[in-house]
Amino acid sequence: MTKHKTGVSYLQGQKEKAEQKLRYYQHQEKMLEHRIPELTRKARTHRLCTRGGMLESFLICPGELTDDQVMELLKLSFRQQEVALALAKMIHDLQEARGDPTLL
Repeated sequence: MTKHKTGVSYLQGQKEKAEQKLRYYQHQEKMLEHRIPELTRKARTHRLCTRGGMLESFLICPGELTDDQVMELLKLSFRQQEVALALAKMIHDLQEARGDPTLL
């Protein structure tokens, strides 16, 4: 006798294989979901370091200034009208490019 592909034992075997694959892919999904925050954190850390380096390139003796002094310098800089206008234009251009009027 040959086994039929519709036999109960064959179908149970196929079901077990499918369930095993399902468990494998569910586990893979969990692993990938756990990596998302890590990758997001790494991207943010890279961005912060890059931009911090950019800021330090404009400071004279950046190691000598305290965090409070750098913050005060940034506050003064961003209060200037031409800086505020340039920032507003950059945001507007970004919104237009993305077609997203609700960006900010």
